[in-house]
Amino acid sequence: MNCEMSETRMRILQLLKMRCSMTVSQLTEALHISAMGIRQHLTILEEEGLVEYQREKKGRGRPHHIYSLTDEANSLFPTTYANFAVGLLQEVAKYNGPGFINKVFRSRMKSQLQIYKERLDGKELVDRIKELTRIRDEEGYMACSDQNDNDYILIEHNCPIAAIAQEYPHVCEIELALFRQSLGAKVYRVEHLMKGSHRCCYRIPKTNNTDTETVSLSTKQTIQTDG
Repeated sequence: MNCEMSETRMRILQLLKMRCSMTVSQLTEALHISAMGIRQHLTILEEEGLVEYQREKKGRGRPHHIYSLTDEANSLFPTTYANFAVGLLQEVAKYNGPGFINKVFRSRMKSQLQIYKERLDGKELVDRIKELTRIRDEEGYMACSDQNDNDYILIEHNCPIAAIAQEYPHVCEIELALFRQSLGAKVYRVEHLMKGSHRCCYRIPKTNNTDTETVSLSTKQTIQTDG
């Protein structure tokens, strides 16, 4: 999706959000733009994965295209999910103590570990890193990977759980442990969003013992959170 969006296309998204679905003629009437102009904007939004359409035939003539937002487009609009999640955790901590929250995080990470391993198992280290990057990107972390002479690099430009991490920093250490156990390799965090960086960046040395062999990762490993 383009980082910059025209005012017209944003207005189209807003209208579809409010009205659920609209035709080209309805958008034309609402925005006072030609049908050709509306179609051009809709084509761009389709290419960006933000709108979709269904054909609806009423009586004679060509079927109408009914446009609506995709799930990805819905994520562009403000929500209070993060604040709700933090508030919920705070209420849970009131009744069970702060240590209980860490248990919840560990349990969640164990579930993630099993899922990650199903996709990473049997691959060389470089391929495990590429697959982990894909997983994290799918989860909304805007992840990419790179390498230099000595290290593989995993970068995350976004943190969907930033509000939770600010309130409960221990979740970041559990996440680092998740990476280590998923990859079966040494992983070092060298940049951290929670410490003022604009991203989280991880270094995985190419000299890891697992770099020269294909490994089968056991799903029975337990999340460890030591440095």
